Amino acid sequence: MPPHEPEEPSQYEHILPLQNNRQLHYASAGDPTSTTVVLFFAGYFSIGTATPSSIPNALPGSHFIAPTIPGNGQSSSTPRNIPYNINLCESMTALLEELHPSDNSKSNAISQLYIGGGSYGTVPAQMIYGAPYTLSPYGRKIAGLLLAAPFSPFRYHKDYTKSLIWPNWVSVGPPTQWLPFQIVQRLLSTFMASRCKDLEGARSLLDMAIFSKMDDAEKAQLEAWAQRKQGITADEFKTRTAEGALKCTANWGGFLEGPHVLHSDWGFEPAKLDEEHAKPVLVTLSEAEELGQGMGEWLVENYRNAVLKKIQGGHIAALYHWDELWEDLVQRSSITQ
Repeated sequence: MPPHEPEEPSQYEHILPLQNNRQLHYASAGDPTSTTVVLFFAGYFSIGTATPSSIPNALPGSHFIAPTIPGNGQSSSTPRNIPYNINLCESMTALLEELHPSDNSKSNAISQLYIGGGSYGTVPAQMIYGAPYTLSPYGRKIAGLLLAAPFSPFRYHKDYTKSLIWPNWVSVGPPTQWLPFQIVQRLLSTFMASRCKDLEGARSLLDMAIFSKMDDAEKAQLEAWAQRKQGITADEFKTRTAEGALKCTANWGGFLEGPHVLHSDWGFEPAKLDEEHAKPVLVTLSEAEELGQGMGEWLVENYRNAVLKKIQGGHIAALYHWDELWEDLVQRSSITQ
């Protein structure tokens, strides 16, 4: 397949007004008249991005939608009087109803909905997957769930700390629950804000957290993927990622509430989901994943119809296997339908 022409992600970004003077930032690409939709959540320190190259090869002609999670960038923070999972489901229902009305008034009502997430984005992805249909009616259309470098629900995964390296143990683990007033998150956000005053600072922080940890083989994978899928160099990809990080810091609410969300009630217990919620789940873990293997393995053990796929690379390795992973999920979905 020839390399994609360079694409400018910002042209695919939109704002959806919500109730009570709130709003949701999202990006979308592909065919808005399609009845097959991919809803994908990015992780910490990022915004929803979408370009035509985001569309999985296994789902040609689909509509790819990437929301920016509440409290990141231009997406409003979670209201204090509403649980995170409820606000998320209501916001996503509003988004899907706007783009693909269930009354079929636009002749594009959803027939198949694929959900995906990477890193912290796997949390909202799981919340949508497991939500009661009274709260998330589009859940009835879910065909499959892709989780890359996932988090497990700490409320039920009692041994989650065994998967965390020390910095992650501090930033999302027990200290965030022991200490009041979001002290840990506020200290971390102050440090990160001081490093992310400009594009160079954001690139430096991302290099420290992700790119500098890659070995030569993964650096080559990143370069090949960026050229093949986006028509840019790995260095240009790093710049775009840093630009997204800067946009994300327009609102620190999502970062501050992150540990609380991980420890909160997600609205369901994976092991107790009913048969209707047993759509295929593909969990992917990379060999050098700093989040460890334990959380992904726990998810495979607790979701009724989940399988594990291991890949080479580090935290963002799923990018290089993007089309392969979606093809695997689509095939599993077609078998169960």
